[in-house]
Amino acid sequence: MLRDRFLSMSYVKFAFAFMTVTTFGHAQSTDFDAFLRAGADDASKLIEYYMEPLVVGFSYGMSNSWYNTAKTHKTLGFDLTITANLTSVPSSKEYFRFAPSEYSNVISTGETDEIPTIMGSDEDRGAQLTFSYFDEHTGETINGSFSPTGLGIGEEYGYNAVPSPMVQMGIGTFKNTDVIIRYTPEIRYGDFKSSVFGMGIKHDIKQWIPGMKRVPIDMAILAGFSGFDNSMDMSDLDLDGENQEAVFNINNWTLQGIASKKISVLTIYAAFGYSSVSSNLKLNGTYVIEDEINPLLTFSVQDPINLKYTENSFRATGGIRFKFGPVTLHGDYTWQAYHIVSAGLGFSFR
Repeated sequence: MLRDRFLSMSYVKFAFAFMTVTTFGHAQSTDFDAFLRAGADDASKLIEYYMEPLVVGFSYGMSNSWYNTAKTHKTLGFDLTITANLTSVPSSKEYFRFAPSEYSNVISTGETDEIPTIMGSDEDRGAQLTFSYFDEHTGETINGSFSPTGLGIGEEYGYNAVPSPMVQMGIGTFKNTDVIIRYTPEIRYGDFKSSVFGMGIKHDIKQWIPGMKRVPIDMAILAGFSGFDNSMDMSDLDLDGENQEAVFNINNWTLQGIASKKISVLTIYAAFGYSSVSSNLKLNGTYVIEDEINPLLTFSVQDPINLKYTENSFRATGGIRFKFGPVTLHGDYTWQAYHIVSAGLGFSFR
């Protein structure tokens, strides 16, 4: 059936970038063919709202974990740190409210105008969308209805969140300044490729404040930028169409002030600042959407998805780090638009 075939495509085109289905082991039941059948503009708007918490949550996670102390390295000292982030999805982002004025062909005919996002409930809560429009390409009227559902992660695991990893190296340079590098050369796995590049500067500001040298805390300012690029060639998936590719890119930057206090093997740290993330999710190429019941309703779509998200938020972080010789263990919590829990392991010298 059309639904089953297009669902198998949706798993690939979305899960490869966000690690949703493979990470959570959960099958998504939403009919993406129905989204696309709603007409190009309406489909784009629906998918934009539907995917927002997953895209933005993952983006915020990738912008996190630049530090676990305010203290900078001595010259040529360095650290290598691996951190896992779990970005909480606000309850307000588990649903979006259907606004009829935003759509040309779609109406809500269910019991509620609240539609689950991908991070919402996997149960049918009565939200139903119906569409009808004349397709000038086929000369036929396209009709249909569907009830979107989410992954149901919060219901199954008790915590609705998006995971993201980060690996980075910090190197001490002159004037108590660390250069932080996030870099992964292009990794290819079959038709999938991914790369990460980022750079940050952490600078000790106590040295510039008169009378602060005797204060037993470390203070620094951090500025960082990173990019995360993914793409997948889908030409080998036996889908009708041509030049099919899924693309997911993230750019983010942050500016923060950090303070920390070391007590034996324990370091307590806190930070306050601002973060901005921008993301782009695209599905390029031509896709033929077949209708096995009525072949006259078969149609094709070109570059059906091009979604852009931009989010900005003030942020505050509190955390602790343990250092046993060169080995460090850290954990922290960040308060912002999407809260983040982080834990990591590292090796630090000088």
